Amino acid sequence: DSCGCTMADGTTSITSDGGKQFFEHFYSYMDTGRSNLKHLYHEASKVVWNGKSIQGRENVERFLTDLPPSKHEACSLDCQPVIPQGSGTAGKEEDPMILVSVMGTVQYGQLEAKPPPDARPFCQSFVLGKDTATGSYFIVTDNYRLL
Repeated sequence: DSCGCTMADGTTSITSDGGKQFFEHFYSYMDTGRSNLKHLYHEASKVVWNGKSIQGRENVERFLTDLPPSKHEACSLDCQPVIPQGSGTAGKEEDPMILVSVMGTVQYGQLEAKPPPDARPFCQSFVLGKDTATGSYFIVTDNYRLL
């Protein structure tokens, strides 16, 4: 669950608490309150779900809402900064984008069924960007793959 990393200038840009907080919010919403996910996406956000490309907040929300109930369990969580090309050359540091990588297992379907649906391995990676208007991070890209 380590998600700490240090920028070249020695300042901690992404803490394990920040990566873990994003992870906990996202998968809690995914498994119990998908309507809350729309706040994490923007109109320019793009999702690639097992090869299917979805773009735009409303399309992503509709797609995620239509998925069967789920239960995710993470095995690993990693974060690192993605420095914009040319960052720092003008003397002003830009906020980095953040790459979040998750691997784990997921169950889709009627979770109360006997026996419950089989758990399948998955990997998911997010690129988070900072909204200059609000100062908060949002999902720029979300790539999900069942293994």
